[in-house]
Amino acid sequence: MKERTVLIDIVDPETNLNESKLRLDELESLVKTYGGASVLKTFQRRSRPAYQTYMGLGKLEEILKDLGGADNIDVIILNNILKPRQIYNIEEFCHKHEIEKQKELERFQVPKKIKVWDRVDLILKIFDKHATTAEAKLQIELASIKHMGPRIFGMGLELSRQAGGIGTVGVGETNTEIMKRHLKNRTKLIEDKIKNFGDIQKRQRSSRREKNLKTVALAGYTNAGKSTLIKALTKKQEVYIADALFATLDSKVGELFLPVVRQKVMVADTIGFIQDLPPSLIQAFKTTLAEIVDADLILHVIDVGDSNIKLKIKVVNEILNELLDGKQTKQIYVFNKSDLLENKGWSEEAKLEYIADLTEEFIDYQPQIVSALDKDSLPRLIECIENNLSLVAKS
Repeated sequence: MKERTVLIDIVDPETNLNESKLRLDELESLVKTYGGASVLKTFQRRSRPAYQTYMGLGKLEEILKDLGGADNIDVIILNNILKPRQIYNIEEFCHKHEIEKQKELERFQVPKKIKVWDRVDLILKIFDKHATTAEAKLQIELASIKHMGPRIFGMGLELSRQAGGIGTVGVGETNTEIMKRHLKNRTKLIEDKIKNFGDIQKRQRSSRREKNLKTVALAGYTNAGKSTLIKALTKKQEVYIADALFATLDSKVGELFLPVVRQKVMVADTIGFIQDLPPSLIQAFKTTLAEIVDADLILHVIDVGDSNIKLKIKVVNEILNELLDGKQTKQIYVFNKSDLLENKGWSEEAKLEYIADLTEEFIDYQPQIVSALDKDSLPRLIECIENNLSLVAKS
């Protein structure tokens, strides 16, 4: 059975309704990718989050009563990054609510606990489902440790409260220290293993440079069609493709032959970006994202029909700026999925006007309108790649 989720966002009172709905819609997409089902989407306007519980407990109590608590809710997901103590306090509040409900109904059974996740917990669970390589699995475990700390071992924050009383003095501190030491040692072991993967990939990139092989990296918002595009450009058959967020977690590298200069270049696909991508995830996947940092050219892949296209372009550029750290790598904007514009019900004139406006607005990025599923739309993009890599034709 799908886990029944309640999605809650805390937004600034100045945030407009459209943006508030967009944030929750994206969270719902993440839940669907994970395999859950949302029974409620709601947001609370607050100038600042509650220190102990992030959200107001009055709002939470109202939700629990309206939906019948643990009988109809499996997970509460908050669309923000929470502290472990805040997660623990919300879980405790929900548990106490369930105990009171059991008393009222004269049920004498242990109440089911409602799980509480934040946005990063959900993303990590999606990553865990999609990870296929040893490196990806290690990167996810590292991000989990950095984000969740004690929670990933199911020991809970009650350890930190174990102190005082006859025979218990120091027990909490001892358990906490044991856990901290275990996490520290495990983190070091994982980081060493990831570094080994990174060193191998670094040597591969160095080898390409020695052979004067240029690299083109694909970057973009998750589910913009990067994997489909690299498959179309390189004929790399083993690329996994799915209409889902974060379908790709590993870097994939294939060869693209450029017909005019009669040379091949390497094309690398990487993990997709998303709004409010936590720093711990960027850090954990730095070896995968190194393909972008070392690339000679970046193809910024964009879903041309996305209703929030400009916001997503902005999000990707902010992450790229952080990754590149001042390095000026040329970008080409590749507006993908042009075939899906037909589904919008626009007239041919409206579609052409929309494409013309996009082309004019982003002219500095040499915009290319393509469909990765239509090979006839790709030659102009390939020509653009040739022109931007400053390659000399082989005689």
